[in-house]
Amino acid sequence: MKQMIRQVPIPIAGVMLGLTALGNLLQGYSEAARGFCGALAALFGVLLLLKFCLFREQVKQEMENPVIASVSATIFMSVMQLSTYAFPYIGKAAVLVWGLAVAGHLCLILWYTKRFLLRFRLEEVFPTCFVTYVGIIVGSITSATFGMEAVGRWLFWFGFCAYGIMFPVISCRYLRRIPVAEAAAPLFCIYTAPMSLSLTGYLAVMEHPSLTFVLALEILAQALYGMVLTRLPRFLKLPFYPSYASFTFPFVITAFALKKTLERFAAAGIAVPAACSWLLAAETAAAVLLVSYTVARFILHLSGLCRRQKTAEAAESGFRKKTLRLSGKRGIIQLSE
Repeated sequence: MKQMIRQVPIPIAGVMLGLTALGNLLQGYSEAARGFCGALAALFGVLLLLKFCLFREQVKQEMENPVIASVSATIFMSVMQLSTYAFPYIGKAAVLVWGLAVAGHLCLILWYTKRFLLRFRLEEVFPTCFVTYVGIIVGSITSATFGMEAVGRWLFWFGFCAYGIMFPVISCRYLRRIPVAEAAAPLFCIYTAPMSLSLTGYLAVMEHPSLTFVLALEILAQALYGMVLTRLPRFLKLPFYPSYASFTFPFVITAFALKKTLERFAAAGIAVPAACSWLLAAETAAAVLLVSYTVARFILHLSGLCRRQKTAEAAESGFRKKTLRLSGKRGIIQLSE
């Protein structure tokens, strides 16, 4: 079990984030579904916590990889989301957890900037940089639960401005056709997340949002979603990699942003085409399927690690028994002589 925990990939935090976001997306349909998503996300979080506690040196080595380091921000983003799940039960303690997660994410931004961006190399730039810098907007989305909208507004503007800076830089990497390893190819799916995340954060913390601005962001978000969908079939054909986590949160937050946009327009008394409701249903279904598929692949991966560990232990045990038997036979031969 300990060796299995050692091999738990840090990107599983991205699956945690996708599950917590999916629970919020499905809350209007079923509280039970939300609770299940939160519980499964918490279980993955426990596995990660055990890895961080038991194998600190290994975690330090893994964090030297810029992709893993940037993806690790999903840990704090997941905790922010989970704190809203726990708030009705633990009250102020959840506010403290949320604040610590926001502070931890900001510290990660400072560390990542110093460790990687100050020695900038375009070859090391991936869409995961969006996670580090724009992902802090999850703090904006969750701030309303704790009455911290003022903090949420600052987090939104920081993340949104960072997005404006990061988008052309990351896009330049792909436009220049710099080779991407197969294991990192699914990370392209992250492209659909930041615009929708920004839109959701904006709606969460602004008392009087500009509907024109909201519409502009939603159109751009759907365009990016469409761009990612054109490549998704190719990514789904790849063998399993931890980067499969990119199939979760980006698709969930896109559907969630559309849902919040339609609700805002409805509240303003603006009629929207019926096709928009069908589009929301399709994107919600796609999010459920992709998250379910990804969770299943990660569980199969972890169970495979367990089986291999048991096989290795059984082989080692058999080898020891055989060695002991041979040693015993040699001892009998020596005594008879």
